[in-house]
Amino acid sequence: MNNQRPAARPRSFRGRLTLTIVITYFLAMIPFSLQAVSRLLICRDAQAGETETIIIPEGKGGPVLLDGLFSPREWEDAKRVDLHENVSLFLKTLRGHLFIGVKISPFRTSAIDMFISPDGKSIHHLHASAQISERLVHENSGRWDNPSFIWGQAVDWQANEIRWDQEKMQALIKEGQSEGVAQEMSNFKYDGFEFQIRQSKFGAGDWLFRIEVPVAQHFDRPVVFPPATGMKSTTGWARLKLEDVR
Repeated sequence: MNNQRPAARPRSFRGRLTLTIVITYFLAMIPFSLQAVSRLLICRDAQAGETETIIIPEGKGGPVLLDGLFSPREWEDAKRVDLHENVSLFLKTLRGHLFIGVKISPFRTSAIDMFISPDGKSIHHLHASAQISERLVHENSGRWDNPSFIWGQAVDWQANEIRWDQEKMQALIKEGQSEGVAQEMSNFKYDGFEFQIRQSKFGAGDWLFRIEVPVAQHFDRPVVFPPATGMKSTTGWARLKLEDVR
């Protein structure tokens, strides 16, 4: 019987192997560390109340049809802010109105929750989905029920709503599709949501602004701009610089 033990690895080899493992580990951890640092910086900025200022250009006269279709030349004269790889924000003023476009690619059944404060205190919640509506937010507000929306109410603003072919939807349900899937498959074509707000609704000067955009596969975790902000406090919200209403 051979009782010889295998030869031990040289100590220098073991040292090199350990060093290689350590280096590999730290290289693997770099992306996660960068993500963590990014999240910490975002939270720090929001907590510090730092605001991003967006200077909104005056449109060159190109009208916007509020149909949810980003037609050629409608938004070419607008300020564009990319919020996410699938979500872009467009803003411009024209003849006493603020136009806001939220383009979602690809567009599926979605909704927009927009929050505007003209004074840093009162918070107006403008919602668009299958219906538009608005309400005032206070410190005890819930997501939908406190205070409740009056569906269809929109004072001094408008936006497109999601609509669908009801007959096609019912036919798909009879074929075995769920109501939600059948509705989504029956939607008319949209690129996103287009808003028109009369500037006199919130007055001249700067408006504080926040938006939530649900996107496909992550409807429960909407894109929030500015990141790490809440709907009940204007801390960290973006500042929209509008020209005085003439």
